[in-house]
Order: sequence, then structure tokens, then C-alpha cells
Amino acid sequence: MILHIGIVVKSDVGEPSPIIQALYLGLISFFIISGYFFKPGRGFRENMRRRIKVLFYALVTASVCLSVICFLWCLLWGQPTNLDDLALCLERAFNLERSFLDFDIRAPDPRIPWAICGFSAGYYFLWVLLFACVIFYAVADRIRENRKLGLLVIAVLLGVTVAYRELFSFSLPFNLNLCPLAAVFMIIGMYLAKHEVVEKIESTGLKSGRLWMLFLGSMAATLAMVFLLPPSIDFDFMNFGKYGGYSAIPYTVEATCAFFMLICLCFILSKIPLISTLFSEIGKHTLGILLLHLFVAKMILAPFFTFGSDVSLASDFIGPMRYVLAVASLAICYLICAYGPTVLKRLTTKKEKT
Repeated sequence: MILHIGIVVKSDVGEPSPIIQALYLGLISFFIISGYFFKPGRGFRENMRRRIKVLFYALVTASVCLSVICFLWCLLWGQPTNLDDLALCLERAFNLERSFLDFDIRAPDPRIPWAICGFSAGYYFLWVLLFACVIFYAVADRIRENRKLGLLVIAVLLGVTVAYRELFSFSLPFNLNLCPLAAVFMIIGMYLAKHEVVEKIESTGLKSGRLWMLFLGSMAATLAMVFLLPPSIDFDFMNFGKYGGYSAIPYTVEATCAFFMLICLCFILSKIPLISTLFSEIGKHTLGILLLHLFVAKMILAPFFTFGSDVSLASDFIGPMRYVLAVASLAICYLICAYGPTVLKRLTTKKEKT
């Protein structure tokens, strides 16, 4: 939430500040967390069966439900959206609009179909996670107990990422070009889980000097690295910094360090009852994370800021109505996350019975 507020309050985003770039590295934490919860011994097929089912439901639900909700939200704000725009939003969910286009081509370029009612939906992240799982689960059991082999696999995957960015300048369908790097972060998460890093942080308590040393130390290290080697906020464009594909190497270090910073921060915030209850409910599942991103980026902030006449919502409402709509959008997000999985489970159960 802080990240999105920090970006949209500026009329001209330009080069984000080091703090904003450091917070944006939190995106990578979701890949690390996915690797953190890896269960060894299940085998490639069983792991993929479990993961594909979850991500498939998340993708289908997000593609259909979120597109319709955002379409209705745009109508409420009087945006020039119509059924064609809704169809385009659904099409974008398959993440094909940037296939084989140069990374430097950005909206509102006519070669990129751009849906007003779905401009901030990060569907690409779910696709990248889905295909990164294929790479990760293929090697995870083999390298978990063999650190040298694991480092070799990480080096190879980073090498593939660097080579692709240096040799090519276009995005593959479903952002497959990002999958090797995403798999690297999943491997890092697996090794952190092996040493129970998060559990050790949680067991320290707020009064522990070790917790605050780790938090302040990781924050200082992250900000210093981000200041010296800015990672940018264009992960989906393979823009990892100022040195082309080679920036993926320091980017990996920065994102891992940022993970420690954010885990400590989340642990501290979790001690605040209202924040803990609200965001833990939203963050219990993959779809909740996407919902939170979408509702924060589009719906909560929409009453306050105008992002751009072509791709965003206008801030036409004035006075208390802005705050009412902002709170209402977060409430919608919470209700979907709290009760949506139960409704979805009942619907799928009925289909299986019939």
C-alpha cells in the first residue's frame, strides 16, 4: 500500500526514489515465499498437481471476476469503458498482449491493447509463478540437500536470464522470459526454509535486540544497494537496473536482502490487532494477494488521484465521498477474500457431484 501511494501521488512518476524501489522488491518476496513453503519428498508430479490447481483457479477467478468488478467500478466513475473494453480486459488476463514486442514499447502505443478497466491487474505475476514452478519442482528435491549443486543451478538460471536480456529485446508469451529468475528466488526461499529463518524471526519477540538489529541492518543494506544499483520498478519488462541483463545479479541480492527487511516489518505490523486481522485474512491465498494489489492500486486510490486520461480512473468525486469509496473498496476486497474461497469451494463441489 505504501508503495502504490508513493508512486501515484506524483504527477510524473519518473525515476522512483530508492525507498519506493526498495519496497517494490517486495514483489519478489512472493516468489521467495512460494519456495519457502516447498514440501520435499512429494515429487515433481504431485507438487505440480497441487500448485497448478491453486494457480489455475486463481487465474480463472481473477480473469473473470476481477474484470467484471473493475468494469462496473469504471462505470461508477464515469469512465469511457464499454463491453469491448471488458472483452479486452479478459483477453489481457492471458498475458499475450506483449508477446514478441520490444521491452521499450509501452502504453499507449497502438501495438499494445490496453483495457481501461484492467490496467493495473498483475496477471503476469501468476503466469510467471505457474511456469517457474515447473523449473523449481524439477530440481528442488535434487538440490535441497546439495548446496553446491543448488548454487550451480542458481548460476545457470541467472546466466540464462542475463543472456536473454542481452541477446533479445522482446517479451515471450506468458512472460516466460521471467521464469528462470523467478525460479532462482523460489530456490532461495527453499534454502531459507531449510534453516527456518522466518520461524526464528517470529520467535524473537518485539523486545529482542536481534530482531531490531536484523530489521535495521537489512533495511540499511537494502537502501544502500538500491541507491548504488537502482533496480527500477519494471520487473515485468526485465528492467533490473542500469546494466542490462547483468543487473539481474545485484537485483537478486537486493531482493533477497529486502525479503529480510519486509519479513521483520510484517512481524512488527502483525502485533497491531486491526492491521493483523485485516491483512492476514486478505493474504491467506494467492488470489488474495492479487486482489489486494488490484484494489489498492485501482480502487482505494482512485478517488484521490488521476493516473492518466487513457488508462486510469478520474478523481471526479470530492469531499467525504472519496473516503467512503476508498474504505468501501477495501471492504469489498476483504469480503471477497474472507468468503470467496468458501463460495468457490461449494460451486466446484456441486459440479463434481453432478
